[in-house]
Amino acid sequence: VRSDRDKFLVFLDVKHFSPEDLSVKVIEDFVEIHGKHNERQDDHGYISREFHRRYRLPSTVDQSGITCSLSTDGMLTFSAPKVQSATEPGHSERPIPVAREEKPTSAQSS
Repeated sequence: VRSDRDKFLVFLDVKHFSPEDLSVKVIEDFVEIHGKHNERQDDHGYISREFHRRYRLPSTVDQSGITCSLSTDGMLTFSAPKVQSATEPGHSERPIPVAREEKPTSAQSS
């Protein structure tokens, strides 16, 4: 999680999940990220994975500008721009689509 003057960012390693396995929602002043995939076979038997993450959004986040993307190397990036003055936080649930990127996150420069 990184929060600076201009934006609020969350980076999650979700390499075991596809975009269809992920749900990202803004509920009031929180972002909730949920990942779950059905049981599948691996080298050691069968495995299923599930996680929930919840982060409080700063009051200065512009909820209309939120984006979420998934890189080819499995890094989920949630990005929310900040506005200069605090606005009334939204009191509704809003799903955020997860876009698939064509390049790995490690190739991007910060």
